[in-house]
Amino acid sequence: MTPHAIPDRSTSRYAGQYARSVDPQRLLEIFTDSHKIALNSKDPTTARARFELAVEAYHQLMSMGLLADLRSSVQDAMTALADQFAIQVCLNEVLGLCAKARKLKTARRKLEYLHRARDVLHAWLGENPTGASAIQALHDNVLADIAQVEAVAADPLTSTET
Repeated sequence: MTPHAIPDRSTSRYAGQYARSVDPQRLLEIFTDSHKIALNSKDPTTARARFELAVEAYHQLMSMGLLADLRSSVQDAMTALADQFAIQVCLNEVLGLCAKARKLKTARRKLEYLHRARDVLHAWLGENPTGASAIQALHDNVLADIAQVEAVAADPLTSTET
């Protein structure tokens, strides 16, 4: 997988929002929290917004006179975020949809969420033909879950739907 470049400040909806901030401790808190939420949120809209906020905080921190080790640490964290974000947001969204599907009682509703999960994975794989092994493995699991729910729904002895 090729590393992703850190986005320009202008690509963030928060561009310039912290341009006058001179409190590196607060910016580090914003960056750290946003980094964590961007990589863990099951809601892709929230993840993208927090990624953009991390981009803004990163660029403002880089414009300040930080100690070399802190500057290097922030640089490494932002590089890792840029590299992991696209895959992680896809994985998290799909895992969230699958978790919702497992909680549902009817096959029809389970299949709605599983099909949405499959569609998210198909879209990601379509845009990234080389794919990531984690995405491909999750795709295979979702297809197996769909097949299992469809088999149970088709069996008149186990199906509770009418």
